Amino acid sequence: MARMGWATQKGPRGPRERGAAAVAVALALCLPANAATLQRAMGKADPKAAEVARSLDDALGGMSRWESVPYVRFDFVVVKEGKELARFRHWWDRRHGRDRVEGPDEKGNVVATVVNLADRTGKSFTSGFADRDSASIASHVQNGYERWVNDSYWLMMPFKVRDPGTNLKYGGSKKGPDGVEWDVLELTFDPGVGLTPKDHYWLYVNRKTHLMDRWDYLLQDMKPPAQTATWEGWTKFGPVHLSTLHRFEGKPTMLRFENVVVPPSMDESIFVDARPKY
Repeated sequence: MARMGWATQKGPRGPRERGAAAVAVALALCLPANAATLQRAMGKADPKAAEVARSLDDALGGMSRWESVPYVRFDFVVVKEGKELARFRHWWDRRHGRDRVEGPDEKGNVVATVVNLADRTGKSFTSGFADRDSASIASHVQNGYERWVNDSYWLMMPFKVRDPGTNLKYGGSKKGPDGVEWDVLELTFDPGVGLTPKDHYWLYVNRKTHLMDRWDYLLQDMKPPAQTATWEGWTKFGPVHLSTLHRFEGKPTMLRFENVVVPPSMDESIFVDARPKY
């Protein structure tokens, strides 16, 4: 089996290979002390879609509580046919807009980057030593930024359905197995939002739990039909609920989030040193 490396294995071809509306995300990272009290700019939504989105937000724990989380620790794990293909470890400093990510390259070396998410600058380390070559550092930092974009979006996406530049429409109700009922939200984007603003999503919000059970997605460069992935393994971390498992319909592949923690602080060496104090 081919090694799934640092720059190549983002998981199944999934949502938000579009840069996760990268500019908007990055600007939202450096949270002021009173972030929870500030008026939040929102995208457009029809009344029923806005109502369902509010119920989803309440079930998640609320945007204000998510914005109050200063740090997030998680592993993004790609599994195929029961075998772990890749694991990328993240230490996300939301307060200061930084992320440290560690994972294997194609040669099996452990590469680590520390990325400033606002301007995509940073540093990199390979096998526990600081990289010296400027071209290698630039490549690793860009890869690290793209890892954060991809991996964090699979974790936090439900908090972003009302981001500026989003368009949310109520798509009616649907029934699933075992009598489950969903409210369907159709999510699109304004022109110029992210790298692929023609991406299209349908979110299935459980009428009983008010959490997402699944989504369908048709990306800008994909041909129909849309692909489907689950949102399951909902677990409370600190003040919020996050989905820790995604299965892909018709594929032997899943994404798992492991070692998820929302600590009140992280050692500064994590964002400075080749061999930090974790």
